[in-house]
Amino acid sequence: AVDVTLHLVPGAAEQGVVHRQALVELISRLDGLGLPIERFNTIASHYLNAHLGRPSGQREIDNLKRTGELLAEFEIPVFGIQACQARLHATNSAGRWLRRQGRGGYGYLHFDQDRVTALGIKPRYPVTSEQLWNGLLNIYRQVVPIVDGSKTKIAMHGNDPPLYKFLGNPQILCRFTDFDRLFREVPSANTGITFCCGTRYESGEDVLRGIEHFGKQRKLFHVHFRNVRGTLPENRAYSEVFVDDGDMPMGQLVRALNAVGYDGVIDYDHAVGITGDQPLPKQYV
Repeated sequence: AVDVTLHLVPGAAEQGVVHRQALVELISRLDGLGLPIERFNTIASHYLNAHLGRPSGQREIDNLKRTGELLAEFEIPVFGIQACQARLHATNSAGRWLRRQGRGGYGYLHFDQDRVTALGIKPRYPVTSEQLWNGLLNIYRQVVPIVDGSKTKIAMHGNDPPLYKFLGNPQILCRFTDFDRLFREVPSANTGITFCCGTRYESGEDVLRGIEHFGKQRKLFHVHFRNVRGTLPENRAYSEVFVDDGDMPMGQLVRALNAVGYDGVIDYDHAVGITGDQPLPKQYV
């Protein structure tokens, strides 16, 4: 199974919406290689105005609804929708990450909260938490009914990094309770979480408890299996390292996923770079 993003469908990145024939062609090409699509992930910048409650946001929501209709028609298991990241409304978000080397020279990303704060990156416009919540709930209240009862489920990935204040603006999906609120306000068996082990650990929360919490609710739809060294509350920094080189006992996470009956994909989302990788660090996967 493969995890694809909207921009892989011809014309979708330019228009922010998937057209049926283009999706049929992509599915056909992948099927020819024996690769069914497991998750179809959208691009958060394509519905930024919807998140911010702007009038032009309705067209973006209509695009999401149309995409949802097609994914449900073709029974794509997971429809990825993303939280509104603060970097999307920053003047310049470059330089947020450092590249470091681990054992054998493998390359990984490092984030230092104090260093990024010192960069002085400013928002282009002020945003409030209430504005973001209202926008997100409006998106869900319109899009969720499109896939409700189908074999396609909406999986929400939280904010990365999981900081309530980042680059001068708020973020709203940083803790388990934030996901609980989203699912409570727009209840549906077709809404759940892209459970990113990395961001959940970076937040300082108990990842094993989170797996149990959302697994028992049947809300685990996709898992990002990334190991991390350090948390934001304790270290104000973290490193995204090899799966066996971080703080989390990943074997325990697999057993926890099995214990709650998770039968979905385990995705090595932020792959580290190893010898021979170019241009994308995918050999690690």
